[in-house]
Amino acid sequence: MKEQIVMDILREMTAILTQEQLMRLKEVVRVQLCGYDIRKRETTLMRTDQNWLNYLQMYLDGFRQNGKSTGTIEQYNLHLSRMLSYVAKNVQDIEDDDLISYMYKYRALRKVSNRYLNNMRLVFNSFFRWLQRRKVIFRNPVDGLEPIKYKQDVKKPLSPEELEKVRCACEQERDLAIVEFLYSSAVRVSELCQLNRDDICWESDDVMVLGKGNKEREVYLNARAHLHLKQYLESRTDGNPALFVGTRAPHERLTKSGVRNILKKIGSAAGVSKVHPHRFRRTSATDLLRMGMPIEQVQELLGHVKIETTRIYCTVTKEQVRASHRRFMAT
Repeated sequence: MKEQIVMDILREMTAILTQEQLMRLKEVVRVQLCGYDIRKRETTLMRTDQNWLNYLQMYLDGFRQNGKSTGTIEQYNLHLSRMLSYVAKNVQDIEDDDLISYMYKYRALRKVSNRYLNNMRLVFNSFFRWLQRRKVIFRNPVDGLEPIKYKQDVKKPLSPEELEKVRCACEQERDLAIVEFLYSSAVRVSELCQLNRDDICWESDDVMVLGKGNKEREVYLNARAHLHLKQYLESRTDGNPALFVGTRAPHERLTKSGVRNILKKIGSAAGVSKVHPHRFRRTSATDLLRMGMPIEQVQELLGHVKIETTRIYCTVTKEQVRASHRRFMAT
């Protein structure tokens, strides 16, 4: 009986503990139960149905139908399945105290930041709000959780000097083509990895990419991107249709992690910190805004649904504010 209790406890904690932590928990529980005689109490109570799995699948199916990215679906599935497995109740019976207890223990065990924890809260809120709209529950338990405050760091774009250092640190034509393409087009790394050679229209220097929500949009190549991308493609001898591939046979399509690793190595060689695909997207948006492109057009280029998201991407420097003040307040 004691061994069954130990195994039941470990099963409940599997979703939120590492293997090492589970083994330590097993030892502690066994020691604590050592001095007790335990008998199973007979009960006529019905076993809880734990219907959350069906609702979670329905919720995620809605994400797929709406064209949410695979990464987003996986993230929501991970956070929700862990929490629902831990609470182990029907969704109608989950209360704010259950969520508070789970998040408290999750933070203590995983040592996550307040920002991460608040993102979890937002995922829970989305799920329970969905249940509420469908009359499955009458009250959203997340309403009882206060937003978790966290320090919002300003994510800076690459400066012109840093961008030039990154360019100079590229030892292969492929890597320079990736850098120039990311900066010119402002695409997401997932969009970059999906592209094929025949997606490039060399005559007009435009590229059709498939973004979030399976929405297509047009992005563009500047002179640098055009030159280095063409030189890179002309140097290739493989038959892979992918726009960017590995340098070693069988020259497979680059993955998101592959592109990130390439840029990380370039950044290290250039002496520039935090060189990653999304920083080029932010840099491109900021530079376009600084050079006078209307924010609505920057929004269109980035593929943002809301202009507020574009404003987050575009960093306005004190120098820009000072220059604008001198220009508009000259008289």
